[in-house]
Amino acid sequence: MTDPLARLDATLGSGTRTGARSRTIDVPPALVELAARQLGLLSRRQCVAAGMPPGRIDRLTARGDWRVITRGVLLVDPGAVPRGDWGARARQRALVAALAGGPDVVVVGLGALALGGVHGLPLHYVPEFTSLSGVHLRSSAQARARRLERHAAIDGHPKLVQVGGVTIAGPLWALSQGLPGMDREHAVAVVDSALQVGAISPSALPVLTDLLAGSRGVRSLRRWLTLVDGRAESPLETRARLECHDAGVPPDDLQRVVLDARGRFIGRCDMVWELGGGRLLVIEMDGGHHRRDGQIDIDNARDNSLTRAAHVVYHYGWRHLGTHVIAATVRDELGRAGRAA
Repeated sequence: MTDPLARLDATLGSGTRTGARSRTIDVPPALVELAARQLGLLSRRQCVAAGMPPGRIDRLTARGDWRVITRGVLLVDPGAVPRGDWGARARQRALVAALAGGPDVVVVGLGALALGGVHGLPLHYVPEFTSLSGVHLRSSAQARARRLERHAAIDGHPKLVQVGGVTIAGPLWALSQGLPGMDREHAVAVVDSALQVGAISPSALPVLTDLLAGSRGVRSLRRWLTLVDGRAESPLETRARLECHDAGVPPDDLQRVVLDARGRFIGRCDMVWELGGGRLLVIEMDGGHHRRDGQIDIDNARDNSLTRAAHVVYHYGWRHLGTHVIAATVRDELGRAGRAA
């Protein structure tokens, strides 16, 4: 399916960037700073308010220096979000809805979760916004208006949160809007993340179940919520855990603190299985940050200490998901230890 916001990921034809030394672009410094805060985006309303003549804005978009993402929303710096930064890309999409709707709207659903710091969202989604005043809002393919649904029986609903000057739906409301239609892997990863970052507490899960009543796929969602574990520190860990669960070898523990024989801290390990005699099988799920900023040296030192303590350690990453190699490794190591899977 074509992504309505694919233009966010495309390179501008001229390669001109706001704030760079360019041949003709004259942008007020305040707009340059605002575009940086808004992940390369500006609204036409913001440009005009900062003193840019509408004709200049039109020329920049006609020439391809700036790109129209949707009505009134402009991409002025395509380099503001690295392609590999999935969290920032999810937040950038949410800001499209905030800028398209104007200063009085509330970003809801997946966009609210992204701006609220929740990870694991689908990489391509269409952000949504609503109005608490009942004013009719216009949708587009790139940013959808959504009718507000109030739940009077739930204390404080709808809760609103301010993030970087943008009003967003509270996490429970946003989850109840965003989860329907997700597959299991995304749904569990998103709720895992919401728990891990403190957006919701475990005691809120029954409330979330109530909020999902009548939603599309609610039976599956309720079943998937039983697989949620807020100890997972990344969507990668969640997906690996689900693969092991499906294969019948779920981990015995997550984020286990491991000490040496003298009681000194060795490390906190993503997923562990008991091998007997105090020995552990440790599987670490490594995202891109494990190869940056000296993290690999820290990982190596910890692995050496774990190995000296007779534990078994493996590292896997995104490319290993779906290959069945993680679950096969667990099954093999459990078999070698004489433990039935």
